[in-house]
Amino acid sequence: DKRKDDAVAARSELDLRAGAAFTRFQTFRIDGRYEDVQTKVVSYGPCQFPTLGFIVQRQQEIEAHAHKQFWKIDLATKIDQQHVKWSWRRKRVFDEVV
Repeated sequence: DKRKDDAVAARSELDLRAGAAFTRFQTFRIDGRYEDVQTKVVSYGPCQFPTLGFIVQRQQEIEAHAHKQFWKIDLATKIDQQHVKWSWRRKRVFDEVV
């Protein structure tokens, strides 16, 4: 669809131009004003904040993860002089009694 293609191209161009302009503005505005800022460029991009949100959310999920003990079932038999290894779709069992 040509209209969707044009819309994506326009959004990409706007993001790039806004990011470049605002990065330049921030860099000059902050340069030399704060002793604890040790960077030469203060980058901005419209996609940076949502992306950072995804990263923070995922890190919080990882830190909140509660490890569960699990078991595997491995079964191998020999039938008519052939070794047969059985597999189970579930891969893991979380109930030891099973």
